[in-house]
Amino acid sequence: MLYNYYIFLLFGYTFGMEYNSLLLETAAVQGLKEDEFVRRGCRVTHGIMPDKGEYYTLTECGDDDNLVRIFASYIKKLAGENLKRVLIVGLGNRGMTADALGNTTLHHLSAGGSNPHFSLIAPQVSVVTGVESSDIVASVSERVKPDLTILIDTLSTSRYERLGRCYQLGNFALTPGSGVGNSKFMRTQGKTLSVGVPLVIKLGDLGVEKLRNFVVTPADIDEQVARCGKNIARAINTAFGK
Repeated sequence: MLYNYYIFLLFGYTFGMEYNSLLLETAAVQGLKEDEFVRRGCRVTHGIMPDKGEYYTLTECGDDDNLVRIFASYIKKLAGENLKRVLIVGLGNRGMTADALGNTTLHHLSAGGSNPHFSLIAPQVSVVTGVESSDIVASVSERVKPDLTILIDTLSTSRYERLGRCYQLGNFALTPGSGVGNSKFMRTQGKTLSVGVPLVIKLGDLGVEKLRNFVVTPADIDEQVARCGKNIARAINTAFGK
């Protein structure tokens, strides 16, 4: 298991990847009030961040169909109604498995002729394209003028039992690069929702202090990204009646 961790650790460190954290962990540090309850066997955490917005975090209950239905209901609640155009953005580096959640999700969605209400883009990361993903999203958003933009990306967690098991939804925009002091404000048209799953954890949170800032991922990351991406896509389709 440790050998599998180090393969990703070295690859991830080379590219200087940094991930947004689960808001339930951020809120706990700040001491903000949260509500936690169980719905259809899934644990749900609901909180409000004064400087960001409202968020829901769902923990898997062993039944993907149940989780998808619950997640879809919260997407629909935060998205609102009368949406004519939805722009769905798969953030991250598709060449790195743990960072390919956004791109994987897009593979299970349809747009254009078969679904004229959806527009899909996967802007990649600047280390690959030389262009900031926030600039690409801003340009496309200005052109398409969506009523709603959904940003999908990999998150990090400080607790290993949450890896690949939590789905977070918030009515705010993710901030790529914020963890390395290179934050880029994500400019979008209309409402914005952010969706993510924690798929990476720092070694410091696993008790390895000498390498505390190095990022690792589970050995079965391929399966987790595939499953989580499919569940997110199903939830989005269900929320919008597709």
